[in-house]
Order: sequence, then structure tokens, then C-alpha cells
Amino acid sequence: MKTEPETKDFWDYLFSPESIAVIGASNAPGSWGNNAVKGLLGTGGRRIYPVNPNADEILGVKAYHSVVDIPDTVDLAVIVISAELVPRVLRECVSKAVKAAVIISAGFAETGEQGQKLEAELVEIARRGGLRFIGPNSMGHADTRSQMSTFGQAGEMPRGPAAILAQSGNMCLKIVRNLAAAGVAFSKYISTGNEVDLRMEDYLEYLAEDDDTKVIAAYIEGLRDGRRFMQLAREITAHKPIVVVKVGGTEESARAVMSHTGALAGADEVYTAAFRQSGVIRVDDDDELCDVVYALLNCPLPRSNRVGILSIGGGPGALTAEACEKEGLAIGTLEESTLKKLDKYLPLRWPRRNPIDMAGPSAAEFSVIADLLLALLEDANIDSVFLLAPIVMDRTLLASRMGLKPEQIKAYREKEEENLKLIREKSEKYGKPVILLWQSRDINPDPTVSSLFRRERILVQANARRAARVMRYLAWYRRYLDATAGKSSPL
Repeated sequence: MKTEPETKDFWDYLFSPESIAVIGASNAPGSWGNNAVKGLLGTGGRRIYPVNPNADEILGVKAYHSVVDIPDTVDLAVIVISAELVPRVLRECVSKAVKAAVIISAGFAETGEQGQKLEAELVEIARRGGLRFIGPNSMGHADTRSQMSTFGQAGEMPRGPAAILAQSGNMCLKIVRNLAAAGVAFSKYISTGNEVDLRMEDYLEYLAEDDDTKVIAAYIEGLRDGRRFMQLAREITAHKPIVVVKVGGTEESARAVMSHTGALAGADEVYTAAFRQSGVIRVDDDDELCDVVYALLNCPLPRSNRVGILSIGGGPGALTAEACEKEGLAIGTLEESTLKKLDKYLPLRWPRRNPIDMAGPSAAEFSVIADLLLALLEDANIDSVFLLAPIVMDRTLLASRMGLKPEQIKAYREKEEENLKLIREKSEKYGKPVILLWQSRDINPDPTVSSLFRRERILVQANARRAARVMRYLAWYRRYLDATAGKSSPL
């Protein structure tokens, strides 16, 4: 997957431009043209040139009536005008020797035959002029290394290892927001739009060689070149995971896809088989995508599918065991040495099997949970651990249930922090992920608790099925990697 020098130059113009023309810039608050200029002026320190034939100034910045009037080179054009005007403006960009563009404008193939003709015209203009573009019908793109975003967002973007590709602008932003809320930062994110010029496969090939990107996540409605996608994915997944939501598998969703980006959804079972053969982790929805991306970035892959379950009581343990088995995970058989370790901490009535029922410990006994968990991590028959107990308690419970005073709460919290750090270290040492099942729908009742989980990269879920599904995906990916490396039988 070597990239030619001229392709590298193009990607540089696209992701780290020094000068940007916003064609369709506007003084109308809330408009695409206004938000784009505002966002670009707020970050990066690059040269921004608003273009509007009816304005001399946009947001206090000198405006130009045409891109050709700008007395400077233009690395990137952001086009936010009516669809019928885009061909003429694209010709002007070619005349100006602009090498990259993102076309926000909608009203192309997703609207029918006339829109398809407009798209064909754009391709012809761009190819003759050596210009490459995102879209049309895109919501923008962002690069955190260069602090450049055409989404209209202002402010500094934290740099991170996740890249997002989405054939829906709204889904792109939803995934970005949800992952950011979970503490994940990004390398790049792109609303690919109708993919008239640059396609999903082009972005995938670029991100494969991008040192800033460690995990690639994608929302896909249809692939223009499925064979190329799968060939690239087979190479990439050996060293970078790819997580995909693919829609269009039902009759109505396929119609929605066609009217959205003009893409053909294709046979769902064909996509499923092709993804599996190329190592792509296909998830069912954007929530699962966020769960799996977070897990891939924050914990080791389990060696196999055998789980250990440590539960505060019998009911939650039974529910989690059932969820795990339904997802194809196995309830590991505890070693005799592990049973003896657990006997030291648990009452005589504990059932001495997995799931481990702690038999309802009091709040004062919660300090032993870390020791029990470490015993499970040391068991050779366990590949991952589900913890259904409050390894960290919020301040309200510490004060009301245990009657602790502020200085005692501080000391208790310091001990909890030590336990979390130890759990993370042991999880990494043994190569076994730990997932905490929070006993409430609200997994972040106390901001200090959620910040601790993020800092120590602890996986947290409030639903046993979702937790089991995440672990199943991780175990499957590990099995795929082992199979392709010749360490196990083929999938």
C-alpha cells in the first residue's frame, strides 16, 4: 500500500492546509457559510479567505467575490453553495490551481438523475484539473494534528489515536461526540458524503499509513469498490483494528441509504462474510462501535473466550453468565489454587465455582474485592473478568452508608485509586481485560468516579449483554489475528 508522492501532497493539502478559501461564506449566524468561517478562524492560525460575491467582509475578515480574486495560493477550498453553482466554482478552483476541496453542498445523486449528472460533471472537472475532493453532501473533515476542522467547530481538539469515517455527517458527529464523552480523542474524522471522487477505500488506504491513527472506525451505507476495500482491510487489520457499522441490510434501510447518499447497499450476508474474512469487526450499531473502539484502545485482547465473573450476589452473576454464553463466551473452570485463594476472603457459604458469588458482602468488606479480582486474573483458565461489584463508591454512599467523614472519604478514595491502578497493571501484565458492570443505568453518578475509570482505562458498562458483546468482539479479533499468523486453526 505504498502511496505515490503526488498523493501524499494531496493529503497534505487536505489535512494540513496553510490557506483555506470558504466559498459561500456568510454573515448569517448559524448558516453553513458562517459556521465554517467562524470555526476555521478559531483554530490553527492559518490564512482564511471568505468568498462571497455579495459581501466585502465576513465576520470582520476581508471577503473576495471569487476564489480567483484571492491574492494568494489556496491549498483547500470549502464549498458551501447551491448544488447547481458548484461546477462553475470548481472550474474556478482549478483555474486557481487549488489541489483539494471539501464540498459541503447537497442536492446531487441522492436527489435523482439530475443530481447524478451534476456529480459526473464535477468528476470530469476535477480530474482534468488535478483536484481531489471530499463529498459532495459532506459535513466536513477534521485533523487534530494540524488543528483544522471544516465542521464549523471552534476550539482546540485533543489529539488521539482514533479515526472516524462516515457516509453520514450526522452519524460522524454523533460517534465523535459519544467517543469524546467517553474520553477518546481522535486523529482525524471525515464525513465522506456521496464519495464522488474520494471514496471510503481511498481514506482507508491513507489511514493505514497514518502514524497518528491506531484504530479505524467507519459508518458504511454502501461500498463503491468492495473488492478493494476488503483487500485493503485484510492488510490493515493485521496491525490496526477496523470497526464497522454497516447499514442497508433491510429493505427499508436500503431505500433510505439510496435516498441519502445515492449508494447501493448490497447484499447484507455478502458484507458480513467479507468483513469476517478480512478481519473487520462488524458491530450492530453506533453504541457498540463506541464500546468496541474504547475497549480496543484501553485494554488487552483476551487470549480466548473463557470468562471469570465476580459478583456481589447470585442474581447479577447468573444474568451475566447467561449473557456471556449467549454471545458465545465460555464460563471458565476455576483452578484449585484459585479456589483456595478465594476461600481466604469469602464466607463458607460461597458456592466455590464460577460465577463467583461473594454472598452479599457489607460495605465494610468491599476492600477485599481487589484481592478477589487479582486471584481471578492469575487463573490460567480465565481470559477476561467481569466484575459486578462496586470497586469504587461515590461520595454520597461513602458518607451515608459507611458514615465516613470528609477526611476519611479522602483516605478511602486514595485506597480505591491504588486498587484501580493495581487492577490495570495486572490486567496488562496477564493480558486479560477487565470489564466493570455498574449496578445502575447511570454509570457516572459521581464525576470523580468516572474520571478515575478513564484515567486507569477501565471498561465500564451498565448492561450485561453489551458487556458480553464487547468481550465477544475482542475475543473474535484476537482469534482472527492468531489464525492469520498461523497460531490457530482458520476461522
